[in-house]
Amino acid sequence: MTGSGAAASGPSGPPPEAAFWPAVLVTERLVLRPVERADVAAVSRLWTDAEVRRYLGGPMSGEALRARERGCVGAVGLFVAVLGVDGPVVGSLLVEPESRREGRTEVSYQLLPEHWGRGYGREALAAVVAWALAEVTPERPEVVAVTQEANVRSRRLPEAVGMRRVGGFVEWGAPQALYSTDRGGTATARP
Repeated sequence: MTGSGAAASGPSGPPPEAAFWPAVLVTERLVLRPVERADVAAVSRLWTDAEVRRYLGGPMSGEALRARERGCVGAVGLFVAVLGVDGPVVGSLLVEPESRREGRTEVSYQLLPEHWGRGYGREALAAVVAWALAEVTPERPEVVAVTQEANVRSRRLPEAVGMRRVGGFVEWGAPQALYSTDRGGTATARP
C-alpha cells in the first residue's frame, strides 16, 4: 500500500491550518479516528511488516521507527481504521493537506495483511477521500494518491473509489502512479 508518515502537532495543539483535526469518520464496518496510545503497537506493525513495506523501502527500524511511534498518537491527519467501535486495527490512512505534490492534498494508506482482500481499504479510502474533499481542501478541491506501479493491489484502491490515473513519474528508484479526483469525481491532469 502507499506510504504513511505523520508529523505530530506542537505542544499548543494543531497548527491553525489543521482546523479540520481531530476527526472521526464512521463507515458501514469501520471507525476511522486519530491514533490513540493503545493503537501504537498495531500502527508500528504497519511500519515493520515486510509484506506491508514491500513497496515502501522495506521494514523500518531503529530511531526512525521510534520517532514515528513517539509522534503518531494524535498526529494531525493520521487516522487509524478500526473494525467496529472496539475491534482490531485494520490499517491507517494519512491526509496531508500541503503535500509535496505541488501542495495538493494527498492521501496514503496501509493495511495489515490479515485484512487484505475484504474491502476494508476501499471502504476506508472512500470515506477519507470524501472527507478530505469536503473538509480539508475547500479552496483547492482536489485529492491525490501515489503508489508504485508494481504494487497492483495498491493501485486498485484509488481506482475503486473513483480516482483516475493522471500521470506517472520515477521516485525512490521506482515508477510511481499518480491518481487524482475532485468534488465532481473528475481527475485533475497535473503531474
